[in-house]
This record gives sequence, C-alpha cells and structure tokens, in this order.
Amino acid sequence: MHLAIRYTLAEISVEIEVARLFAYRLAWLQTRGIAVSYEAAASKLFISELWQKLANSVAEIFGLRAQLQRHSKGAILNGRIEQLCRESVVYTIAGGTSEMMRNVISRRGLGLSRQAQHDE
Repeated sequence: MHLAIRYTLAEISVEIEVARLFAYRLAWLQTRGIAVSYEAAASKLFISELWQKLANSVAEIFGLRAQLQRHSKGAILNGRIEQLCRESVVYTIAGGTSEMMRNVISRRGLGLSRQAQHDE
C-alpha cells in the first residue's frame, strides 16, 4: 500500500478514536447533569468535519470510481462512497454550520466576545 495512503488511513483512524472519546465525554457530562453547550458544539464540529475528511480521502484513494452511484457498474461498495461524499457536506450544515459551532466554542468555551471574534 502506498505510504501516503497508509498515513491518511492512520490519521483518520486516530481522529475516529478522538470522535469516540468526544461522545463518551459528552455522555459522562450529561449523566452528571452538566450542561454541554460548547462541548457539544466542539464534538459536532469535529465529527462533521471528520466525515468530510473521510469522504474526501476515500474519494482521492479510489479516484473517479468513487463517484459512481449505486448500481453503476464498477461502483465501489455499491455506490456508498459516492453517497458518503454527497452527505458529508450536509453534516457540516445540518444542526448548525461549522462556522456557527466555532462561534459557540469561542463565546461559551473560550469566553471571547463577538467584537474579539471580528477583530481577528
């Protein structure tokens, strides 16, 4: 297997583990009755962007065949890769855009004001 592909798969594997730990931490906080506003935003942001990274990486690895839809001859995993690529963009929008999640994290998690965000 090409070294760059191995590196990409290893990186994604580590990030999937981080996403799993995000989910466990959120569940742990909620069982203790702790409000999870910026923690949930950070988790949503990380996981939705991880989906997009995963989709882009798989599409790059498989090339044009990754764009073949379900039931197309030669489609990888019966078109699930193509579907993942389309849906991964939606994940960064549904439930709040990535930019909105960053704003929640900066205001509630880091205590930055709206003015401080605009100054940067």
